[in-house]
Amino acid sequence: MTEQSNPSLFETSLQGGEHSAQESLEPTWSVSELHEAINGLLQHTFGYEMWVQGEIRNYKVSAKKHVYFDLIDSDSKNPTYPSMLAITLFAREAAAVSRFLDMQGGAIELADGVRVRISGKLNTYESRSSLQLRMSGIDPTFTLGVLDQERDRVLALLSAEGLLRANALRPLTPLPTRVALITSLGSAAHADVLGEFQKSGLGLQIFELDARVQGAEAEASILSALHTAQELPVDLILLCRGGGARTDLAAFDLESVARAIAESTLAVFTGIGHEIDSTVAQEVAHSGHKTPTACAAAVVNQVNAAAQMMERSWLQACEVVANRLDRSERQMVDSGGRAGRAALRHLDRDQQRVSNLLHSTKIAVPRVTSDAETRLTAASSRVGRAARQWDALTRNSLDALAARARVHDPATALGRGWSITRTASGTVVRSASELHHGEQITTQLADGSVVSTVESSTVESSPVETSPGQSSPGQLEEK
Repeated sequence: MTEQSNPSLFETSLQGGEHSAQESLEPTWSVSELHEAINGLLQHTFGYEMWVQGEIRNYKVSAKKHVYFDLIDSDSKNPTYPSMLAITLFAREAAAVSRFLDMQGGAIELADGVRVRISGKLNTYESRSSLQLRMSGIDPTFTLGVLDQERDRVLALLSAEGLLRANALRPLTPLPTRVALITSLGSAAHADVLGEFQKSGLGLQIFELDARVQGAEAEASILSALHTAQELPVDLILLCRGGGARTDLAAFDLESVARAIAESTLAVFTGIGHEIDSTVAQEVAHSGHKTPTACAAAVVNQVNAAAQMMERSWLQACEVVANRLDRSERQMVDSGGRAGRAALRHLDRDQQRVSNLLHSTKIAVPRVTSDAETRLTAASSRVGRAARQWDALTRNSLDALAARARVHDPATALGRGWSITRTASGTVVRSASELHHGEQITTQLADGSVVSTVESSTVESSPVETSPGQSSPGQLEEK
């Protein structure tokens, strides 16, 4: 390919075809020549090898052990469509990178979500007409530094908000026999926890919750399991994961997971990684343990300690009750003896008092009887005199009342010549003014009655009593 500086085809057409078509054509590139030229420019600009940093996405390994993933800016202004660079790590370079990471302690494993600083050659992928970085190296200190920096940030934030000890202050049931286990079911951590529980011989009730504990799905999976565990009838939550690289445990350093543990309504025990591993989840949990086995052993120890305490309390209670029963029995025996002796003394005194009273009664009865007979005789005499006097008085009163009754008896008055006059309705006539002409009246005498008709009546101003058998002024004429 030869570079030329001929005018463009557009300029040639404007000149009215003054030059031939051969002279007016720009240089024409083949696709492979264009890729070669671009790769030359990339090498010239960025060098044979360059460094780039970002977060791994879409990590996958082919059947031939080639590794492919995308490197993105996790803090991109457009998280939906972040800046992205395709990375290719061929099998040979992948093996070299893996050996290098193992020599560094195996703290890093390439996976989705891991932030890395990698080196490689930037070129085009001709088959897809795309830009890619052919990876050849990695800086593990960068990834570890990012992890440490994020871990420190989360710890400082939780400490400032008072959440580091929030779950530790949750009351722990003294006998946690119902446990929610959050882990990857079927994993070594899962087997270690169940093995420890079975070995203890305790009848624990285990609620198993499957969760992804590494990778892009780990955060949502752990949060969902923690939420579900708090709705179960359990006393305690266990969050466990076996050992691995620092990057494998990254989910347990996430702020969201740490907050969920801190704000859990139940105490959370963690058993994450190996002895040397430390995560934010362990710092914020009620009790953080180095391994899943140690976490399960802590639960077993808690239950055994509670059972031993209950047994000791029972034995102490039995001993206290036995001692109190012994003391009570002794007290009852002593009290019984004292009560018996006191009763005998009281009985002797009462018997003596009864004897004295009996003797006094024998002496006093004849005297009291004699006095009573004397008082009874005198009272009987007084009653007899009073009865006779009352009888005489009563008889005199009755005689006087009988005389008065005879005086007021109407028959007596009629016998003396008085009469009683009544109207036809039976009303006694008391005044001449009560009678009217033609009215029929009846006059009762001592030996009979007379019926009369009123002819006339005269009312006198001052009535004068007449003797029997004589008519009085104003006396009605009878017909």
